[in-house]
Order: sequence, then structure tokens, then C-alpha cells
Amino acid sequence: METIYTTHREKLKANFSDSVGIWFFGDVHRDAVSCDEKRWKWFLERASKDDPNKTYYFGLGDYHDMASAREQRKLNRDQLHETTMETLDELVEKRNRKFAEEIKQMRGRLLGLIDGNHNWRFPNGVTASEDLANRMACPHLGWLCHYTLTFQFSGGKQQNVYIVACHGRAGGKRIGTSINQVEDMKAIFPMADIYVMGHNHDRGAWPLDILYPTNGGEIKQKRQFLCRSGSFKKAYEEGKSNYEVGRLLRPADLGALKLKIGFHRDRTEGDRIITDIEAVI
Repeated sequence: METIYTTHREKLKANFSDSVGIWFFGDVHRDAVSCDEKRWKWFLERASKDDPNKTYYFGLGDYHDMASAREQRKLNRDQLHETTMETLDELVEKRNRKFAEEIKQMRGRLLGLIDGNHNWRFPNGVTASEDLANRMACPHLGWLCHYTLTFQFSGGKQQNVYIVACHGRAGGKRIGTSINQVEDMKAIFPMADIYVMGHNHDRGAWPLDILYPTNGGEIKQKRQFLCRSGSFKKAYEEGKSNYEVGRLLRPADLGALKLKIGFHRDRTEGDRIITDIEAVI
């Protein structure tokens, strides 16, 4: 597994009367028996009812369940028949085609796809998430991305919203550990607006505020969000064995995370644009 860091910038048109919604989704594990297909299709149907001109999507990895990074290290292509590996490659391609068809509503609105640890690598070096990004004509963002969304308003004004996204780390069973792992990214990129991870299947958004000095020497307050993007992988089905049961992990709150981003103008001290972020879980 390659932990590639990327940066990306996207420009969006905006106005002060409307907000823009971004659906953060990941850990679908679509080809796993434990994928909650009904919940996944309900999410797609629910999101499709949003205004398509004001709705965007952001993928956090593990769209499929096929062979984790650890498992792929054990699969030595040189020690297997060429036809065996070709069969596996074709299977991943087939699943990507099907998945791309399922999420076709996101085409043109998908801000990018993060890599997960279940990320098949083809003989030419292309990974499954890269292949999916190509099929969806969206940016492939690597493992960790600093993403700049530049909102452009009529009259020439603009406002940046910074997102730091990573498939993430796991470890520990307490919700505090989950939040702390996201906050670790904040130590690296302290001034972003949104920090989001997947991987541990938690779903939630925790606001916090910081104080920072302006160029004029004033102290201003800034709201930031620490987020986990959720999952669509079920656990604790009677009579079935899975990873969560073996490690006595709590079941995930299944679904995706939506953040609504709006703006207002503050003319009390000049003319500033203030970013307003709201979480919908």
C-alpha cells in the first residue's frame, strides 16, 4: 500500500443565499457479503433528491473489499499462474464497472476519491481507486490530500474552504480515540476547515473552535470540524462470522456524512466573508 500525499484545488461558483452540500462516503465494502446493500442504495436515493447543482461527493476509500494491502503482499504474482492473476484483475475491473454505474449520479459532482487499504493493484501499477476515478472522470487523491475548495462569488470575491482527507488509521475502541486520530492531522495542517477520515467505520462530526491572530493583530475565532465518514459494512448478524465480532468492536453507525457549507458577509469591520459549516448525520 502506497501512502501518497497529494494536493488539489477545485473552483466552484457560489452565492450568499444558498449552501452547498458535500456527501463524504467510504468503507462501502461493496463486494463483501456484509455490505448493507439496502442502506447503500437508500443513501444513493436520498442523495439524488438533493439539488444536483448544489450537491457534491467525496470518497474516503475502501469502495470494495477485495484483498487488503496485507493480503496483497502475500499474493506474489510471480508464484501464481498468469491466468489466475488475470482472473483476479478482470474481477476487480468488473466490480469497478458495476460500482461506477451505481454511482453515476455523482459524475461531474465527485470532488475526488481517496485510496483505502483495500485497493487492488493491477500489473501496470494502476490501483482500483485510480481506475474508478478514471471511470468517474474525477481526481484521484492518494492516501492523504490537502484539498482547497475555492468558492467564487459574483463581483470577483472568493473564499477558500480547506479539507484535509485521509482514509485514516484505527486502533482503540473508544470514541475518544477515534476523534484523537483525526485531530492528529490537525497538528500537521492546523488551519483547515474540515478534517475527515474513514477506515474505522465511525460516523460523526465534532466541531471545535480555535483562536488565531490576523495580519492586523486582532484575535479571531474559527470553527473547524473533525469528521469520520462512516461505513456500509454490517456487523453482528446472527450466525455469521466477521471481523468486528472477532475483535469485539462496536457496530458502525451505517451511512454517509453530509456537510453543508454556506457563507455570509461581515461588514462590521470592512467586508469579510464568513464560512458557515453545518453537519448532517
